[in-house]
Amino acid sequence: MKAIGIVGSPRKNGNIDTLVESVLDGAKEAEYQTTKYRLNEMKYSGCQGCDYCKSHDTCRLDDDLSGLLRDIADADAVVFGSPIYFYLFTGQFKLMEDRMYSFIDSEFKSRIKPGKKAVIITSQGDPNLNAYAKAADDFAGTLKFLGFDVREIIRMDDGGSKSAARESRDLQEKARSAGKAL
Repeated sequence: MKAIGIVGSPRKNGNIDTLVESVLDGAKEAEYQTTKYRLNEMKYSGCQGCDYCKSHDTCRLDDDLSGLLRDIADADAVVFGSPIYFYLFTGQFKLMEDRMYSFIDSEFKSRIKPGKKAVIITSQGDPNLNAYAKAADDFAGTLKFLGFDVREIIRMDDGGSKSAARESRDLQEKARSAGKAL
């Protein structure tokens, strides 16, 4: 079994990176092979709206995101993580999400095998977790449309501190448990 983690935060070893890694650690305990992608370290473009993917099985762009998209399609489980800035996921994450449009065929049906498991992780500075819940909830809707089984959304508040996730054993254990349950 294969699980991949996608870090949409520009902060290497920050809160999202830490929690994605914790989910992947749990997945390893459940005997998954794991890989982690840091979007901020990759070179890629957003969707060009060319509809090449509607007559072909892939996006026409050939960049660092091409391999990640193949891995998403091939994985048994995917961990998606992004901080929330101004009510939305990061720009790095949004560009990747838009390229996931290539998973939809010309009949507007998903090319993703149904039942692929997903965990979504968010971090925000606002202590009111409901303030920015819509970002993850909307993305969960996108994943469900694509055929994913969204197992859990882990929402972190107090994300302004770069080390908050490392300092929260409870949150790390929650993430690790989500990985074990994949």
